[in-house]
Amino acid sequence: MPAENESSSRDKKVENLLLNFSMIMLGMFEGAFAALAEGMATALSKTAEALTGALDAPGKPSSRPRGETDLTEVNAKVREAFSGLRKEVAEGFSEGAKPFKEFIKDPAFDEGVRIVEGHRLKLPPLTASLTDSELAGYVELIQGGDPEMAKMMAELAEWRKKTPRFER
Repeated sequence: MPAENESSSRDKKVENLLLNFSMIMLGMFEGAFAALAEGMATALSKTAEALTGALDAPGKPSSRPRGETDLTEVNAKVREAFSGLRKEVAEGFSEGAKPFKEFIKDPAFDEGVRIVEGHRLKLPPLTASLTDSELAGYVELIQGGDPEMAKMMAELAEWRKKTPRFER
């Protein structure tokens, strides 16, 4: 039977892995969503421009500025929505959540720790408590096509298919 300190260390690694993996996936999704929102805002702006032009009298200047889109506002709203999701994820994984502490005792989570500890990246492992900057570094590695990162993420994706899901 593992000593209390070993069990606590193992549980913290699993908790960090689940939180960090989730945050990286959200980071990837947020980046894709922000790009999608920007594209949608641009398309809507062009549509509004065309409609305004069609409704304005011929030869009369348009009553709306052409080609202006407040993408900053769109991106800020997207980031705000994901900030709320991040807070919710962190609360769900908080140390004070007794059901979560029992949930991560499942031995299936040990495989995820082994996967992470078997890969060497230029960042602290996903089993550590990571800063926003370090999480962003992981997203950059994925987007940059780092082969070691791609291999680890593929292994983690397969592992997550086999792990139980936390239900409150």
